[in-house]
Amino acid sequence: MKKELVQEFSMRITQASRTELIVIMYEIILSDIASAMEAFHAEDTKTYEKELSHAGRFVNELMSALDYSIGLSYHLMSLYIFANRELTAARVQKQPELLEGVEDIFEKLLAGYRKVSEEDTSGPVMKNTQQVYAGLTYGRGTLNEMYVNVNEAKRGFMA
Repeated sequence: MKKELVQEFSMRITQASRTELIVIMYEIILSDIASAMEAFHAEDTKTYEKELSHAGRFVNELMSALDYSIGLSYHLMSLYIFANRELTAARVQKQPELLEGVEDIFEKLLAGYRKVSEEDTSGPVMKNTQQVYAGLTYGRGTLNEMYVNVNEAKRGFMA
């Protein structure tokens, strides 16, 4: 995954609600699959395996976070098990065509969870995190991105 994308996901995670975290995890998995496909076509097997392994870790995290008091969790677990099996097979057997089914599953789940996250008013899961104000400024011949943190002294986790 590219450094800029990691920074974007990191910033979004600090401001995300519970359902938005799931949306971000689905986006990371899809991004990893896209990066793996690019690496496969560039014949970079090391990056291909690394990206699929990273996606697999996120699928495992989704599996471990399921709440089985909700009936939907059992159906999601079945999808996650299938996706994990296909990711592993694609990585070991070097068969990127197996990733198409995984992509379809996570694109559909992503669309559904995006709708749910729009209605989630619970607020950010992480408390006492850095407040981010972003903007663009114009320099001589350049466009600069910057952020201002108004609570720098209060940043971090409180014990």
